[in-house]
Amino acid sequence: MVFKRKISCPKLPNARRGQVVSNNCNQVRRKTMMKAKIKGIFLLFALFLTLRSLKVTYVSAFTPPAQITVQMFRLDPATGAKYQPEELCSTGNINWGCTAITHDSQHAYPFSSNPVTVDIEGNDPGDPQHGIDYNRYLRDVVPEEVAITVSSRGNKPLPTLKAQAVAARTYVYFRHGLTINNSAQYQVFVPYYYDTLTSAQQQRVDEALSDVWYMTMPNSANPIDALYGADNGATTSQGYTSYLKSVPDPISAAYGSPNGTLNGGMSSRGASRWGFGHTSSRGPDYETSSNYPHDSNGDGNFWSVRYDWAEQILTHYYTGIHIRDTSGTILTPVYRWVPLSVTWTGNCPPSMQHGQTCTATFEIQNSGTTTWPGTGQVYLWYHGWESAAGMAQAQSVQGVTKMVAPGDTATQVVTFTAPDPPHPGTTYRLRFDLFLDGYGWVSELEPGRPWPTYDVNVCVDGLCKTYLPIIIK
Repeated sequence: MVFKRKISCPKLPNARRGQVVSNNCNQVRRKTMMKAKIKGIFLLFALFLTLRSLKVTYVSAFTPPAQITVQMFRLDPATGAKYQPEELCSTGNINWGCTAITHDSQHAYPFSSNPVTVDIEGNDPGDPQHGIDYNRYLRDVVPEEVAITVSSRGNKPLPTLKAQAVAARTYVYFRHGLTINNSAQYQVFVPYYYDTLTSAQQQRVDEALSDVWYMTMPNSANPIDALYGADNGATTSQGYTSYLKSVPDPISAAYGSPNGTLNGGMSSRGASRWGFGHTSSRGPDYETSSNYPHDSNGDGNFWSVRYDWAEQILTHYYTGIHIRDTSGTILTPVYRWVPLSVTWTGNCPPSMQHGQTCTATFEIQNSGTTTWPGTGQVYLWYHGWESAAGMAQAQSVQGVTKMVAPGDTATQVVTFTAPDPPHPGTTYRLRFDLFLDGYGWVSELEPGRPWPTYDVNVCVDGLCKTYLPIIIK
């Protein structure tokens, strides 16, 4: 509503109704009314723009596609690239790429056409003998891209597979409406690959795909271009956009090398390392093996950090993003952090004596969507010495003293002293967490959008009955 301003003019003595001091007043009145009309026009125009922007937001809302169209080629088993000379798959073809089971004509190329359209989340092996087409995509893509069989213990961690599933799904969402192919040019898709896995591996893949999540920028429901590759070195490559920012990846420094990641984003081997908490993407060999704590080839060792959430892996590699479900609901909080490495001093965990003081130096990454202020308002704290008998008060440390943009890192030093336990051999848990001065713990800041703490078990004054994981100093 636009309110009109009433303009009155002084009257002459003994003047008739409507007679004023001069014509100047009428001119002022006309000018004032004109200004009011112009102002009203501007207000209406602003309202129009607001409504127009709301309309654009509604129109641009993203609806996740259910299917993808893929042109199928025979592939090189070693690289996933198109076999040369190029060979399109056709009925009866048992070459790798057209099928993953190359020794059995009953599992030849399972489609009656090429290109093919399949359900992204499909899990139907079909029955070509009776005219029922094969209908899978991610169930074949995810285990192949993450190299699930290349593992010291015959499987990959669930957070690793889940991160791979979200990346692969986001990648194909970004390309909805296009015809891609089944080679490493896009994502390696080989029919029946899922069927070559053990039951334990299949169960892990199914669990990884059970949550249908994808990645977006904070203010858009549209998928990002979730580029990823096989491996990277101590840092990832810089991509063409902000979320493909080059970030440090210290767990990959010893055994990683750039392979398919020159455009930035996650590496599947890097995701494996973080999931295992090990510098080898194969993970540690069995504890009964002479190779332990190295991998099955005798390489690598435990790292000081392991990621137990796929969200940690994804927000580490893709900068400033959110994870959403298919309804568009944001699942990740604004403020997030991940530890990249922890260096312990003073012969600390897993065992301490009461009164003993230890220091942990954390290299942490801002994995959230907003810059941390450089005024000491962001701290790395710990929740206290938690045990079955309760927990102590949180202890504070010096806050971050520099501005830390998403994807960048900061160093935080935490000093703590072991309490006098109620009895020798008491196990305590230290939960390290980011704290925002005036707001609270990041792990609890947004109800419904929790974020993991970094937990360490410490045994005080003797042997503890509970298992304490190895901590690499």
